[in-house]
Amino acid sequence: MHKALFVGIEAGPTHQEDAAEFLRGALEPVEHEQDTRHWYALRFGPADFAIFDTFPGNAGRLKHLFGTVGRALVVKTFTILNGLPEIEPADILALKVPAADALPRLALHVPLEARDGAEEEVARFLQGARSAVEREPGTLSWYALRLGKTRFAIVDTFADEAGREAHLSGEVGTALSGSAASLFAGPPQIHRAQILAFKIASAGDEERTSRNTSVARPLEGGTV
Repeated sequence: MHKALFVGIEAGPTHQEDAAEFLRGALEPVEHEQDTRHWYALRFGPADFAIFDTFPGNAGRLKHLFGTVGRALVVKTFTILNGLPEIEPADILALKVPAADALPRLALHVPLEARDGAEEEVARFLQGARSAVEREPGTLSWYALRLGKTRFAIVDTFADEAGREAHLSGEVGTALSGSAASLFAGPPQIHRAQILAFKIASAGDEERTSRNTSVARPLEGGTV
């Protein structure tokens, strides 16, 4: 099963743009990590950031955690960050693989908490949602994650706002809302993000797209 990391990062009060620039700069060392297949630097709000990345197995994930970017994050805790990053390892239950030439600019992060006794039903629901997402041309990539016994999440990326809104109002978004009472401990919380930088590599790393994406201004809010 493929592995992932979701790393929540909060910038210090006067270091919001420093944190954004650090994440854009983190792309360069990640480019040299063969087992870091997909890597996204996300901005949810003025001070709220994250890194989401995927790996073929535990070895690549551990190598990344103790690599250049992981060590630099610890150092930045004492200079520009407001506390330690929140590192959440995950198993990937299902995914829509992005094309090697995809150019994602926007993302969603949807954490989910399963009701007691509904954990495996949630896992099956997320695995089954993949076929619907595959039919969404505006959804460039989609990752269904399991972070623990009851904790799940969805991370997906889009080229533009039209694709993101089409996904939210589409088959999977509607099914999530309709299943909230029976499957989840609470309604899904939808977090919107801009993508500051990304790396997308093929399985053999023969093809790769990566880019720092310019952001005109900080987002005013990240949770809807």
